[in-house]
Parts: sequence; structure tokens; C-alpha cells
Amino acid sequence: MGDKTANISLRMPDEYRKRLQLQADKKGISLNAHVLRVLEIHLMSSGFGPISVTSNNSGRLFQIRCEPYIDNVEETTYVYFIDEPKFEKERAYYLIGIGRTVLRDWQVKDKAQVSKEVGLAMLSYYNRHGIEIDRLAWNQYPGPDNDNRRVLQVAEVPETLEQFLDNLLADKWTDKFASQDDKSQDIRRGRPESALYR
Repeated sequence: MGDKTANISLRMPDEYRKRLQLQADKKGISLNAHVLRVLEIHLMSSGFGPISVTSNNSGRLFQIRCEPYIDNVEETTYVYFIDEPKFEKERAYYLIGIGRTVLRDWQVKDKAQVSKEVGLAMLSYYNRHGIEIDRLAWNQYPGPDNDNRRVLQVAEVPETLEQFLDNLLADKWTDKFASQDDKSQDIRRGRPESALYR
């Protein structure tokens, strides 16, 4: 959300105001903050807000936040935070990147922007294939602490970026390292399930 705000007068039925106020009080926030959050969730689910994905399996709404993580000679990687707005919880975070040989073969000029877009396209691809994106795990690198890391290498992608994105969209690409865990990543990493609903 931007820093600029505008004061508006909003007319709503008293029943809605009371219900929203009760919800805000229960969460310990102001009515204004609660109304803004409800609006943000609606905008996400209708495609007008921040980057979001609705699960093909469960209908759950996830917000995706991303920021640069690694940009060196070996790879360009972004971190993707998977939030569940309904519970106001971060459910998972993933490191998705592209190896330097792939970027060179694809003749990429803006490594950061391409890496970001490819990661988002891959998350949408997994969602379309029935994987709950908070339960995603990869076995590309050894050890349980690396199950959230994925770096594309030259042997597994076509010759051009356009071909790769087309293959993702047409479901003609298979990620041999991806699987769905029984539990969401935050639960696997120690968050008690009871904390999910607080």
C-alpha cells in the first residue's frame, strides 16, 4: 500500500459497521485498519491488488511478496514470501533462481526482472498442477533446510525464455524436483498448528 492517503466519507448499513467493528475489536486493531485489510483481500481475490494466487485445490487465497536475494556470477535468485491473508500469516518462503548459463543462453539483459517473472510464473504453474503453494518442496539440493530452494539449470529448460514461458503455460514442462509435502512449510519448520488461527 502506498504512503498517500485520502479522507473519504463512507456510507454503509449500520449492521455492516457493527460487524466490522466487532471483528476489528477481536483483532485489536482500528476499524479503519480492518476495513482497509478487508478491501485489500477483496482486491487481491478479484485480481486488482498485490500479486496473488487462489489455490486450485482448496480455494485458499495467497498473497505473494518478492524481493531480490542473490545476484552474483553463479545465479540470480528472488525470495518469494507466501502469505495467507485470511489468517494474516506468512505460510512459506521460497528461493527461486536462474543459473548463469541459462541467463547467458537466453541472452537476458535484465537478469533481476526476468528472474522475478520466471519465479512468479513457476509458482502459478505449480498451483495449476494442484500443488498447494504453501506445501511446495524441492529436492534439488540435499538437506531439509534446502527444500525451499530451486535454481533452474541449462539441462532442464529450452533454448529461449519465450519457449520456457510458453511451456509453463501449456503445461509442457515438468519439474522433476518438485513435490507437495503433507504440511505447509511454516508447520514443517516448527509453527504450531494452533497458532495458525490466532
